[in-house]
Amino acid sequence: MIAAERLVAPRTHLGVLVEPAASELHAALRAAGGDSGPVLLDTPCGVLRERLRRRLELRAPVVLTGHQAEFFHAGVLAKTFAAHALARAAGGTAVFLTVDSDQPKTAQLPVPQITPGGLRRIAVTIPGVEPRQPFELQPPVPREHWLQFFTQAAGLLPHYRESLLRPLAEAWLEGPDPPDYCDAWDRGRVAAEQVLGIEGVRTLRVSALAATPEFRCFAAALVRDSAAVAAHYNAAQAAYRARYRVRTLGRPVPPLTVDGELREVPLWVTRAGVGRRRLFVRDHGDTLELWADRTSLGRVARAALASAAAQDAPWPPEAEGWGLRPRALTLSGFARLLLADLFIHGIGGARYDEITDEFLRAWLGAPPAPLACVSATLLLPLPRAEAGAAALRAARHASRDLRWNPQRHISGLPEELVRQRAELARRSEDLRRHEPHDHETRRLVYQGLHRLNETLLAYDPWRAAEYDQRVAELEHAAEQDRIACDREYFYGLHTTAAVAELGARIRAAVEPVGERKI
Repeated sequence: MIAAERLVAPRTHLGVLVEPAASELHAALRAAGGDSGPVLLDTPCGVLRERLRRRLELRAPVVLTGHQAEFFHAGVLAKTFAAHALARAAGGTAVFLTVDSDQPKTAQLPVPQITPGGLRRIAVTIPGVEPRQPFELQPPVPREHWLQFFTQAAGLLPHYRESLLRPLAEAWLEGPDPPDYCDAWDRGRVAAEQVLGIEGVRTLRVSALAATPEFRCFAAALVRDSAAVAAHYNAAQAAYRARYRVRTLGRPVPPLTVDGELREVPLWVTRAGVGRRRLFVRDHGDTLELWADRTSLGRVARAALASAAAQDAPWPPEAEGWGLRPRALTLSGFARLLLADLFIHGIGGARYDEITDEFLRAWLGAPPAPLACVSATLLLPLPRAEAGAAALRAARHASRDLRWNPQRHISGLPEELVRQRAELARRSEDLRRHEPHDHETRRLVYQGLHRLNETLLAYDPWRAAEYDQRVAELEHAAEQDRIACDREYFYGLHTTAAVAELGARIRAAVEPVGERKI
């Protein structure tokens, strides 16, 4: 059982988060496979799971993790280290799921650079990225552009030859020209993992899984039961928001839209040249009308979605080039129902999967396979100013206080001016307390107090500059530390030795208790 309060990113370099404890993870894997699970359409999930694993040639127990096809940080790579170690200990299969159905969050790779003036963050443009297209539909980019991209990033790293970027880039640039984005991304990621000793992790893609009969069974159940799905999905999302006092309606995932008989289903539909759209369904008795947002996909006979056997063939929209894809909750829900014995999330996924658990339990009457949360923090070897937040707050307070109370900071001021200022300050406070609506008198007193402060500051005109300089220095140092201590940098920018050390710590954290080295 994951403790939500523990889902916090480690603050320190080489810090590791594993939740729940390793003993629970190994117990879950030992207990895997004994439950047939709920029924989808006319077939138990356990039967569909075995069919899918035979199709994919996966040996149980299956430990699954994954991420979008983007340049992720070492805390995400930590999940693969853990999946590899847990699957080996259990005699099963580790699987990395490439989420090629999502859209890129950014078209830039941040890389820190050490300059004579300090650290700065350079945004290296990722070639040809189309933010509105899923990764699987990204347009091909000539190898030359990718070579320029990796060359620019490498030129900013003083330790490039010792970094994981080198083997990753070399593998990325292999193969046909222009390289397919997801092919190159998987190739580079696997090459980096092999350097780290991670062998035997299977790579699967969401787009490929979504073309299987087992996924169509899951999708058919969602479409056929769209009214109950929307009700349970939205109730779980609302309960999560209430539990954690989330005010934004669309956080962590938006609710499904229900407009009369038109109901949103938690699936995407994608098509080359169109991109990704939401799937809607309208009930017409014996048929169901499908929509990609406002584009009609035609009708499907309800009977054609009633049995698992009928899902061997693509749906009519699929035959016309539309692809079914899971959304965030339905991706983890499908993976945990029909593929994995243990699903390893990062911190964000482990949090929102509370909604998945509640939704599937309410809809199907049973929870999916257990999940774990693994993350880590790895910092680049960059110079740090070690600027303290308390020192910056104190400097800002002193700079402000100097302008409002110069008598506290400047010595040798004329006693008469200090006395007049104290009298005006007392008068201002009396007005605030006893005559708050006498705005004109309060304004005149405030203006007099302001003029006196300016007069007192003029006795030491360099004091304000001195305080402001201190604030500027501490702000610069804080910005330098923000650049240096950012845990979100792409893991390929780190040295192989540093990432390998992190991997050793993760393996130690998830290995069976009886095998741990004291």
